[in-house]
Amino acid sequence: MTQQKPSLPFIFYLKYGRVIFPVSVFLTIILFNLLPQFLSPTIQLVILGVVIFLLGLPHGALDPWIAQRLGLYDSTKQKIVFITGYLALTALVVLFWLWLPVLSLFIFLMISAWHFSGDWNTSINRPLRLCAGTLLLLMPIGFHTDTVSTIFQALSGINGAKLTTTFSLPPWLLAVVMTLIAAAAAMKRQWQTSLDFLSLLGLAYFTPPLIYFTLYFCLLHSPRHLFGIFKSATIAEHLSLMRMMITFTLVSLMLIGGLWWLWSAIPPSTLILKLIFISLAAVTVPHMLLIYAAHIKK
Repeated sequence: MTQQKPSLPFIFYLKYGRVIFPVSVFLTIILFNLLPQFLSPTIQLVILGVVIFLLGLPHGALDPWIAQRLGLYDSTKQKIVFITGYLALTALVVLFWLWLPVLSLFIFLMISAWHFSGDWNTSINRPLRLCAGTLLLLMPIGFHTDTVSTIFQALSGINGAKLTTTFSLPPWLLAVVMTLIAAAAAMKRQWQTSLDFLSLLGLAYFTPPLIYFTLYFCLLHSPRHLFGIFKSATIAEHLSLMRMMITFTLVSLMLIGGLWWLWSAIPPSTLILKLIFISLAAVTVPHMLLIYAAHIKK
């Protein structure tokens, strides 16, 4: 009997995943320093939207498989109930954002810091990684306060823009703390983690916030989550996982298309920002709860 080979994306990330992010960061920093006006804000928005929808959304598209592994369902009827509840929760997040946009943005930032800290849950202790996850969001605010204020205003109105004042810390303090965390990781011989933190620091300082978030979310956070799932699955399951990822990503895009139609009167730049970040918030909440349940079970 011939042994089935792992899927190509799995093999590719296994071989090159550790260098894709830092190399991309290095090249992006060089590009933006040589050509500061290389990408207009509009082009940055388009790139963010396309890359997030194609490479970012799939990282939550395998949640039904995770739920099945957790024992949340074991029949077709239970699976339908789970997916219906999952979609209902995403809809509630969108409605809550429309009702209380500033509070929603604040909560989204808080849970994102906690969720993103999980990228290093096997390499450094909880206090350090929580600090790193928080800095991951605070650095672009401190380094590019005016730009982030404009983004927050588009997402949650004028009061949302005021959150930048709440979260803005001195750039030197952000740089020093992140460098110290990177040094602490290096002292524990966690070289990859240390390189991640230094790469994020350089990326946050030298590039616009939207480019920073795009590279982090699509080249570090999402691939590591997907790699962890493929690694825990059997080789025979890889093809079905890829099919599930494509299917639920397409469903997410259809739902986003509905929001696009609903908010068609909003100016294009504001509309794209709302679609990206409110959609991410809507899928992050149920996704984060599921990942937390998985950690509890472990």
